[in-house]
Amino acid sequence: MPPGLRNIVILIALMGMAQIALPRIDFDVTQLYLFYPDSSLFRPWQLVTHMFAHGNIMHFLFNVIALVSFGAIIEYRLKTKRFLMLYFISGMGSVLLHFLSVGYEAWSITGSILPQIQGVISGDFPAGFTSPQGTVHYGPMLGASGAIYGIMVAFAFFYPNEEMIFMFIPYPIKAKYLVPVIVGIDVVFGFSNIEGNPVAHFAHIGGALAGFATVYIWNRKDRNKHWINY
Repeated sequence: MPPGLRNIVILIALMGMAQIALPRIDFDVTQLYLFYPDSSLFRPWQLVTHMFAHGNIMHFLFNVIALVSFGAIIEYRLKTKRFLMLYFISGMGSVLLHFLSVGYEAWSITGSILPQIQGVISGDFPAGFTSPQGTVHYGPMLGASGAIYGIMVAFAFFYPNEEMIFMFIPYPIKAKYLVPVIVGIDVVFGFSNIEGNPVAHFAHIGGALAGFATVYIWNRKDRNKHWINY
């Protein structure tokens, strides 16, 4: 396992142990999850810590398996510095689109993207609020999925014809078909706005878009540099 990927996996594992241990000393681990900035529970460090926290063991295992499956190949391709940059840029892209989606929810219901801070609504609603016009969800969001989507899209970008086996599908599918389908499913569910759906689909989409933009720009710069040097 290359060093960048190894360190990320170690941080995810340490965060998992912290999520188990810290409540035993009365530490509120939700302070490590990501809340919308309008929430009284939002803290700046959550922008980073949420990328390493997970909701349960299945969430943890699925993300680590996906991260290792795609991450090792991409780190060998991009080298460690760029791989780590890709991880965090994709994670921040995930946060940005997630916040935009929540902000749109808040604006469509209250006319403000920060209704509590701007005093449009009265009272304290840490995790969001429900009104006759609809529900605004302030969080929390947690998991490495947004960053992993960026790495997964990078894999499809560099190795489009690589055949992959996905979960319970019994035959291989090329990355250039499978990855867009996975992202497309998030687009469908994200705009469907299904009540009670715990997945932050727009976070996945944001990570995928940020990852694609990053490797596309890097690839163009590398190609231009090659021709100039040649």
